[in-house]
Amino acid sequence: MIRLKSLTRFSLCTLLSFLPSLAIADTIVLLADEWCPYNCKPDSDAPGFMVEIASEALAPYGHEIDYQTLNWARSLHRAESGEVNGVIGAVREEAPEFIFGPPIGTYVDVVAFRSGEALDPDTITDHGNLRLGAINGYEYYGVVNDYIKSHGADRYIVQYMSGEDALAKNLRKLIAGRLDMVAEVRAVLEYTLANTGLKDQVDLALTDGANDIYIAFSPALPQSQTYADQLNEGVAKLRENGRFSEIMLKYGQETD
Repeated sequence: MIRLKSLTRFSLCTLLSFLPSLAIADTIVLLADEWCPYNCKPDSDAPGFMVEIASEALAPYGHEIDYQTLNWARSLHRAESGEVNGVIGAVREEAPEFIFGPPIGTYVDVVAFRSGEALDPDTITDHGNLRLGAINGYEYYGVVNDYIKSHGADRYIVQYMSGEDALAKNLRKLIAGRLDMVAEVRAVLEYTLANTGLKDQVDLALTDGANDIYIAFSPALPQSQTYADQLNEGVAKLRENGRFSEIMLKYGQETD
């Protein structure tokens, strides 16, 4: 307790002017599975550009980001129920009830094939029952989504992977001939291939155009809208002062 009568250097009004910022300073818990370069290993020098941008954007409001890893399906469930504050790396279609901050980067869907065997993704349905590697809980779009809808009931044709290193495991299955193609986001696939030494064994084929990607806050928590608004303001400032571009370039990402 502060004894107001003992205040000699500051007036009561000066003290009260500090209270709003102190009152809203929070630790914001955000979940996601590792999805480098968007979000990588927690508590490292390179936790991912979305983690770094969110941390710096929200720091002026007194907030700290506690980024933790969990598989994507469980991350969405825990955030939706309000157990944690939100998730990193969401798109609006997969979490329509969530409260979104500003877009932080973009993604482009691609399909990976063994080297020398790449197909036009628009023609994959013309080549028989190709085995597709996907990740449990992920939302897919365009031709990949159509393919999953057509063959999703057959777990031999659409094979789901979950847990840590799910993408790397799918890529190894692809190279071993146990899958015919793997669906992912271009930046994540390129990052994973470069860090697993598999780059020369895989060819990528683009599908749809670029889409925005977000940090999404829990629809069950009353402070979520405040966090989203503050993140929007903080990211705008980082763009203005050039820090946004600096962080993106650290991860090899181009900025607009």
